Amino acid sequence: MRTTRGRVLVESRLMSLERALELARGGRAAAESELLEELRIPSVSTLPEHRADVRRNAEWLAERFRSLGLEAAVIDVVEGGHSVLRADWCGDGRAPWLTIYGHYDVQPPDPLEEWRTPPFEPVVREGFVYARGCSDNKGNHLAALQAARYALAAGGPPVNLRFLLEGEEEITGPSLPGYVREHATALATDFVLIWDGSFAADGRPQLVTGLRGLLYVELEASGPALDLHSGAFGGNAPNPLNTLARILGELKDREGRVTVPGFYDAVRTPDPAQMADWDLGPAYGESLRRIMGARALEGEPGYSPAERNWARPTLDVNGIVGGFTGEGKKTVIPARCRAKVSMRLVPEQDPEAILAALRAYVAELTTPGVEISVRLLGAARPVLVDADHAGARALSAAYEAAFGRPAARLRTGGTIPVALDFQEALGAPMMISGLPQPGAGAHGPNEHLSLDHFHRGTEALLHLMWSLGQRAG
Repeated sequence: MRTTRGRVLVESRLMSLERALELARGGRAAAESELLEELRIPSVSTLPEHRADVRRNAEWLAERFRSLGLEAAVIDVVEGGHSVLRADWCGDGRAPWLTIYGHYDVQPPDPLEEWRTPPFEPVVREGFVYARGCSDNKGNHLAALQAARYALAAGGPPVNLRFLLEGEEEITGPSLPGYVREHATALATDFVLIWDGSFAADGRPQLVTGLRGLLYVELEASGPALDLHSGAFGGNAPNPLNTLARILGELKDREGRVTVPGFYDAVRTPDPAQMADWDLGPAYGESLRRIMGARALEGEPGYSPAERNWARPTLDVNGIVGGFTGEGKKTVIPARCRAKVSMRLVPEQDPEAILAALRAYVAELTTPGVEISVRLLGAARPVLVDADHAGARALSAAYEAAFGRPAARLRTGGTIPVALDFQEALGAPMMISGLPQPGAGAHGPNEHLSLDHFHRGTEALLHLMWSLGQRAG
């Protein structure tokens, strides 16, 4: 009797999965329309003038979750911060919980002149939608919302669902990390899906086994009390722009190694088992070069492009502002200038220790007439993730069902600040992955998302929900 009842339960679950997949395939046009609607909201978290838009995006999502029957709340955690969106659906108190993370804030669209079409007026061309935020991260979390829609319409998934979406991922904000740690007991879950990744450069879906950390700083150099005539004062006046440019150049050597004392002290080479799915040959580098449109690759000698991308730390200048930058001529020695510098850190590197070493090194490199401050803009520690658990195996199988390829176990060069908070506060098995195709242009002009990936990703999430429920049952 028990065997018969179990077989009936399995058959019923498979029928409801097939119904959900049928609904997903029939609802593609409506899902695309909803994606385009969210992409029109300019939810740029770093710009004060878009603060209301960030809030509007959170409310827009909350309303859609409520329309599906989820309990949704837009929660203000930190004064002056952006909101956390939480949406829960509990169909069976005995079923496992799947918590899905994403973010609804986006990067600024600059430089605007390099966009073929306005960044917040999404257009579809040749199967891709072009808009700021489509790949990072609105396409991901909209695919998850659609999966929840079809699962519920098919009678409900065999897992309970929780969505935690933040508006501060792009600014390394404290709201969601603080909320997760403060409410860890109430947020207890069986699986966490950090749904903020992408496919690998070689086209494989990936299960992320490691994220690089981040140290993001601003260097401000000041010299004379005011801008000076370069003819009247040149040769005597300290020039902060000259000094800052020299310092930025000296932070790395010509071969790409960072020169900050102690920068590499904690860096460790991954075990061979951790690199089993890595393409350590030149093909991966050639894929990267094509995506970037670069003439050649740069980086530390002695390491493959994959290792440089996933297992080695970096230092990059992200922008410089100072002096006269307009059209025409103005011969001026600037009084001050600024540069933004980011460092991607690998496991065992401590952002606080690197920051202290950087400040000491910059002070050593500056010239007598120029003072340079190093201001912290954001930091996140690196994360290592186990990809050998039931949830990871279920997600890899879900990719194979929807895309015809299982997921490769790879690290990624990016940073998801809240991942460590989920890992430490909730302690649940975690999967990190996402849907954008290689070269999606996140953070750059003409960001685009494959609609085929968007739709098949929705189906993959449905497979994941039923697989997790079946394993639990």
